[in-house]
Amino acid sequence: MEETYEKILREKRRFVIIAITFAFIFYFLLPVSLILFPDTMNRTSFIPGVTWAWVYAFLQIIMIWLLGWLYHLKAKKLDEQTEQMIQEE
Repeated sequence: MEETYEKILREKRRFVIIAITFAFIFYFLLPVSLILFPDTMNRTSFIPGVTWAWVYAFLQIIMIWLLGWLYHLKAKKLDEQTEQMIQEE
C-alpha cells in the first residue's frame, strides 16, 4: 500500500513541477520579449488595434485556465486511485 501511495505522490509531484515550470516560463517570456523585441511586440497583430503584447497577455489568462483545468482532471484521477487503494486495504 505504501508503495502505491508513494507512486501516486510522485506522479502528482511530477505533474505539478512540470506545470509550474511551464507557467513560469510562459509568464516571464512576456517581460523578456518586451525588453528584447519591443518593435515586434508593439506591432499590430491579426486583431486590428491590438498589439502582440496584448495578445500574449490574454494568452496567459487562457493558459492559466487550461492549466487549472488540467490540474483538476489530474487531481480527480489521483484521488480516485487513492480511494481505490484505501478500499483495497
